[in-house]
Amino acid sequence: MHRSDPIRISRRFTGPDGMANGGYVAGLVAEAVEGAAKIRLHAPTPLETELHLEVEDGVVRLMDGETLLVEGEALGKPLDLDPVPHPPDADEIDVASGNFPDAASHMAPNCFVCGVARDPDDALCIFAGDSPARDAAVAAWTPHEDLAGPDGHVRARYIWAALDCPSYFGLGKTDRFALLAGFAARIERPVAPGEKLTVTGWPLDQDGRKLHAGSIIHDEDGHVVAAARALWIDAGAVDYPFNV
Repeated sequence: MHRSDPIRISRRFTGPDGMANGGYVAGLVAEAVEGAAKIRLHAPTPLETELHLEVEDGVVRLMDGETLLVEGEALGKPLDLDPVPHPPDADEIDVASGNFPDAASHMAPNCFVCGVARDPDDALCIFAGDSPARDAAVAAWTPHEDLAGPDGHVRARYIWAALDCPSYFGLGKTDRFALLAGFAARIERPVAPGEKLTVTGWPLDQDGRKLHAGSIIHDEDGHVVAAARALWIDAGAVDYPFNV
């Protein structure tokens, strides 16, 4: 078994207050898997805490001491997202942005991905609002330069993060608190900072408290950049203002 050097997730990458963003953490683990991966989130990942990655027999685990937080492995099968939605146009995104929750009704206003209280220079600020044309949530996203890794491309962890929250908003259940429990994603090609992208999230199916959703990133030419399938667990109705 290989054990990594200590990992400490900055408060910059918060999701709901008090825990790391699930998509970011899933992407962090997926980078150690390499390629398309499936991730299981067993417990909220704490911020500013010494964590470790353990790799054994193709399985990557994020550990807080002896506590298993997240584990991932190669996907090994298709994402099963057919039919894949078409990319939104500028008019659809413009109307959808007006449907996005404001600070008073947002489940996680400080979220690194979708928080309306965040500075766009320090967060992704992907505000996937309800589409006026279909059962989906859509948004625009242009990755910043500081999201690039040593190879000049946007790190996988940020692409996974960008696929996360739009899948929740695509469920159309913003009055319900839900936690990401499972996430599988495939990145089709490297992404350069400054690219103009769109993100779409949509519902797939529901089994009791288990809510399944898809999300996809398209480039300006309408080509698929990355896609994901998410499992959310419905934890109940939200009373605002919401605090974890």
